[in-house]
Amino acid sequence: MIYVLYGENENDIELFINKLTKENNITDKVTYIYKECDIEDVIEEASYLDLFGNKKLVILNNAEFLTGKSTLESEVLTKYIENPNENSILVFKVNAEKLDDRKKLVKLLKEKGIIKEFKLVDEKNMPIYISEYFKNKGYSIDSNAIKEITSRLKDNSYVLVNELDKLSLYRLDTKRITLEDVKKVIIKYEENKAFKLVDAVIKNDKQNMFRIYKEMMEEKEEPAVIITLIANQLRLIYQASVLFRNGHDKYTISNRLKEHPYRVSLALESSSNIEEDKLLSLLNSLALIDYKTKKGELDRENALETFFLEI
Repeated sequence: MIYVLYGENENDIELFINKLTKENNITDKVTYIYKECDIEDVIEEASYLDLFGNKKLVILNNAEFLTGKSTLESEVLTKYIENPNENSILVFKVNAEKLDDRKKLVKLLKEKGIIKEFKLVDEKNMPIYISEYFKNKGYSIDSNAIKEITSRLKDNSYVLVNELDKLSLYRLDTKRITLEDVKKVIIKYEENKAFKLVDAVIKNDKQNMFRIYKEMMEEKEEPAVIITLIANQLRLIYQASVLFRNGHDKYTISNRLKEHPYRVSLALESSSNIEEDKLLSLLNSLALIDYKTKKGELDRENALETFFLEI
């Protein structure tokens, strides 16, 4: 069997692959990255016949040759698609909004394989997604609980599945999710504040720096946590910037850094407003603050305020 899984919803693609793995009792999984391997090695692996008839899962990440981004001419691949190994499941992961339907390979895969699209969940279609998630698990969920989840997560779709998993575990006994359950389990997701704070740091917007910082402190966020959040975001921006400069697209960067494409997109957008040397300088300053506060040489709250002033 051959699958083509495409779209920007990395979470749902991984969930589908996990489902495939469990349903087929697969213990042998081999993963390749398109730009770092030879397609013939992938096909050779998928063609291997297990002596005991056990199924194998072979995954090719970033199969961009199925989009308009690049091309691939491979007789070996074409022959395999026409006559695949029944004991292997070959998965092409394509981190793109659409396939190039004009290509012969795409047409052949649509004829011989299974094509599945995975769209990002936004605030508009999140209620439907939440309802389907619990329905598929055999749970019921109150309509006001769905509204509350959407309100708390807003556009942070990349944490949606994790939060729904937490809810389903919390109500494993009754299999019914209420508004009160949501309020107890799901916090109002404020990671966007960390992005906004870092954005203010990058733009040297001191007014917004101190406003957002004050809001986070009023919400009882520890200065040590804020330091870590800022450092993590700056590090992601730096790493994404370096990889992008070296010719990698956001989906390759996402796989390399094990980050959601949404987060990588935000990081790349931020990187256009700051030099890489400046990012390293900020990271070094934060590392020094962290070190000195842990030794008791600095007060974290005052140190962060000084950090903002000296940018």
